[in-house]
Amino acid sequence: MIPLINGINYASANVTIIIPVIGAVVGLTEINYTKDQQVDDNYGLGQDAVSRGFGQNKYTADLSLYKDVWNRIIDASPERDPAKLPLFDIVIAFGGPGVPFRKETLRAVTFKNNPMAVKSGDTKLTCKIDLAVGGIDF
Repeated sequence: MIPLINGINYASANVTIIIPVIGAVVGLTEINYTKDQQVDDNYGLGQDAVSRGFGQNKYTADLSLYKDVWNRIIDASPERDPAKLPLFDIVIAFGGPGVPFRKETLRAVTFKNNPMAVKSGDTKLTCKIDLAVGGIDF
């Protein structure tokens, strides 16, 4: 990724998240996703590795939404249970004035939990949803 284009960098204002059951999401406050590959050094006699082995990829992801947005997903889900939605992709689109368009996609997504927490003095209610992800296209 080019870090700066004409002095402008990607910012949260340049990000659009698309979840098929509700379309472009307004009210998503955070999204995190990671691809980790198992990498192990292999040793023989002596102190240094003699080779490196590459294993499975592991994907983790979560997102935070305002409660009213999460309720829209619940209402659009079979039996009002987001975990029962068929596998779907989440598109993360970057771009805007002065920054090039780029798309990343979380593949074969399933919602893993249906959380809610509220405490005295909260001025907004958000839900952090863990995602099961089958792959990530960067």
